[in-house]
Amino acid sequence: MTTKKWCIRFLCIIIAALLFIMGVNYFYDPYGYFRSQSGDCYVLDENDYLREQKAQHIKHFSDQYDAYLIGGSKAGALRTDKLKELDGYNYYNCWVLSGNFQDYEAYTKYIVEHTNAKKVLLQISTSEIKQFDRESRGAIYETPAILSGSSKTEEVFQFLFKNLKVSFEEMFDSSPSYPCMKTGERNLTKYYNYFNEHKGSEEYYNFLLKKKVDEFYKYLEKGTPDRSSVVSQCIASLKRMKKMCEKKGVEFQIFIGSVFAGQMIGYEGSSFYEFLREVVQVGENVWCFNTFNDVAMNVYNYYDISHYYYEIGDLMIDTMAGKTTSHDGFGILLTPDNVEEEITHRQRELANWKSYYETHGTLPFQGMENEQSLIPKIYG
Repeated sequence: MTTKKWCIRFLCIIIAALLFIMGVNYFYDPYGYFRSQSGDCYVLDENDYLREQKAQHIKHFSDQYDAYLIGGSKAGALRTDKLKELDGYNYYNCWVLSGNFQDYEAYTKYIVEHTNAKKVLLQISTSEIKQFDRESRGAIYETPAILSGSSKTEEVFQFLFKNLKVSFEEMFDSSPSYPCMKTGERNLTKYYNYFNEHKGSEEYYNFLLKKKVDEFYKYLEKGTPDRSSVVSQCIASLKRMKKMCEKKGVEFQIFIGSVFAGQMIGYEGSSFYEFLREVVQVGENVWCFNTFNDVAMNVYNYYDISHYYYEIGDLMIDTMAGKTTSHDGFGILLTPDNVEEEITHRQRELANWKSYYETHGTLPFQGMENEQSLIPKIYG
């Protein structure tokens, strides 16, 4: 065989291999990237590239919405039909897995520049102060090109040439999928099903707490780390978001979502308190549901260590809407005038938790028998 023929055959093999990789990744589309381009793909769940799907949905269907909820995975449990009770607006739930301010700002910028939105509602969950962005976690955590302004062509080729291992795993994956709702809410069906099958059992309690809360107890013993550099990044981003909205005449509202007590202790400290001060300075009137309260102490109000059920989301919305609820002490409206008082209160409550932990080796978590702290619909 001549050198020329060998080179031609080798080139043909290379081209065939590349076409094969591209074809497999395009047709099996393990991340859901290519299916997302029309904006009307509603079969993706949190294991897919939801950041792209949500951005494309906004691009193609923004005429259906007046307002957008932005937040991390906790915000996925906020139902848009319930959010409408706040102000009468039609909402799209733009939650992202492992929420962070880099993505929050990117979505806000796109929304105010490319839609006729009247409002951006931002939920903060405090875990944002751990890391400003989450792109290092993998492809589905990257900010999409449509939002970041990077090359769309380059992004397409990146997904065409992803490792085939992911596509092959997708081919043989028979596990059930729980796609998000059409208006963006997270599908919690599997968690409700698991709860109904195991509620009150030791298995369920262990699922929620065992080996999950223990990792946070070290912060009661040693205190939380200095996260001031990330706090500075987050606050600078928050200020830019507010400025974007003001420039376009879009209402910008911030609230801090409910956090299970087991996770709260991982962030409660000087960095969080400074973050809280700065958030209130930007937002002026900020509802905070990350407080020391009975709801946060009851593990059964949360479907895992980090996330609340739909009913907790409903309770937050009712509270912000000024409705009378059975849990009036659940949230607090923070302002520049009372934020220092709230921080002092938190420090006292944290000291009480530390004292309890030193005596009992745990926190005073509540269970199924504590009906006053449970949201009734969950176990009814």
